[in-house]
Amino acid sequence: MTHLARLGTTTALVTCMATPTLADVSANDVWDSFTSLYRAVGMDVDATKAQSGNRLRISDLKLSADFPFDLGSITITTTGFDLIEKDDGTVDIKLPDNMPMAMALTLPNDIFATATMDYRIKDYSAQVSGDPDDFTVIAEMGRAEIEVTSLNVTGLDLQNQDFDLKFNFTMDDMRSEATITSGTLLQVSQNITYGAVVMNGAFTGKDENAGNVESTFAVTMDSMEYSNTVAIPATGIDLMNLPAQLREGLSFQATSEVFGQASQQHMTINGEMATDQTTTVASSATSMAFSKDGMTINAHSSDYAIDYAMAELPFPIKLAFSNVAFKMGLPLLKSDSEQGFGYALDFDGITMADALWDQFDPTAELPRTPATLVLDLSGKGMLFVDLLDIEAMREVVAENIKFGELTALTLNDMDITAIGARLTGKGLFTFDNSDLDTFDGLPAPSGAATFHMAGLNSMIDALLKIGLLENDAAFGMRMGLGLFTVAGDKKDTLTSEIVVTPDGQITANGVRLK
Repeated sequence: MTHLARLGTTTALVTCMATPTLADVSANDVWDSFTSLYRAVGMDVDATKAQSGNRLRISDLKLSADFPFDLGSITITTTGFDLIEKDDGTVDIKLPDNMPMAMALTLPNDIFATATMDYRIKDYSAQVSGDPDDFTVIAEMGRAEIEVTSLNVTGLDLQNQDFDLKFNFTMDDMRSEATITSGTLLQVSQNITYGAVVMNGAFTGKDENAGNVESTFAVTMDSMEYSNTVAIPATGIDLMNLPAQLREGLSFQATSEVFGQASQQHMTINGEMATDQTTTVASSATSMAFSKDGMTINAHSSDYAIDYAMAELPFPIKLAFSNVAFKMGLPLLKSDSEQGFGYALDFDGITMADALWDQFDPTAELPRTPATLVLDLSGKGMLFVDLLDIEAMREVVAENIKFGELTALTLNDMDITAIGARLTGKGLFTFDNSDLDTFDGLPAPSGAATFHMAGLNSMIDALLKIGLLENDAAFGMRMGLGLFTVAGDKKDTLTSEIVVTPDGQITANGVRLK
């Protein structure tokens, strides 16, 4: 949470700015609000302020923070910027065309890294308006470019090794609007759009054992949209007291959309190709939320394709997905009542290149139609401990304390379709946590699940024909299916209904198994 909040507030400081209104805001008001946000997420701010007329110059800017649990520290320094008060009660933010930056990173085991960067800006304009406790910020920027100009690392075992790293990041046509509200909670809400985004990097290294290693990567995006809403206690985020702060309103929500993304990675060793990878995604959308109501993540990509080659492989691996989706939701805080959770995966339209199929099925006995993998689960449970209470969770691990109970689980959907066969299923079970005897220490379940299968026998026949399945194994599979399934109402279909009763009986299609 801390790192996400820092990202949001950093964007607000450097790139987000405002529409004029009738209220007045001063340059010092803007600077005080920005520094309050940084301090609220655990960063110290140090700078030289110089007022000259209506211009407040911020120079020698330094941001620093200690990582939690003695994991190190980070310091970032740069030149600064100007805040200019206007006659209409607004404030303009003026950034220089180039803002050189330096970063120092300290990590455990005496690892120390330093880097310098150039932050080049073109056609930037920004304005702040409102009042000191509630103002809006709007900005536009033609182009921003960040280039790593040097990198040094000490403390690692780099004997007999030599390396160099280059990195460049550009984004075009940025538009941003943000609101910043002060109070018991510092609240930031922002919307940002970008045009083309490009990242390029190169690594060269020399090792007396591996030899000369060269690696390059490039990522491009046609456009990108991002929005977030952050509420942070004005007193600052306290990692050792997160449950209480969540109950008091600490929260983070963010969404992003990326269009036309492509990436390339290439690595050689002593001039010979080691790996080569190309990935394309037509569009992707991600949302996440973190609050007293729990944590949720939703991600979706369309027309995802990957082409991967490796020196050790005689053929490239080419896979494509028409849709890829993932979602997860879970509670974070304990409660006296049941709380819901969920988990879902959806891979649709899975295909692979004929060259890969031909490695094990050269005569195309297996159908090469697109495959599907869907799994959608939801449930309810009890939490007896706040999951973000670090000291309580340490005690849970050390003392093997029971921190929660599963009370219900629903299989909302399952669909596995591939090589001519399909398996679908749905089910619902509840769990009696007071009965740990019937199922050898597990909460006793009760409920039912129904499964439908189509094309399994044809698939087994095809696997036998191409030699991927032995006769004995095929016989065992069919015998096993016979124990748990019955014939369906159509050719080469099977159904299965698994029922678990409260007294511990298990039946398959009415036949008692336990």
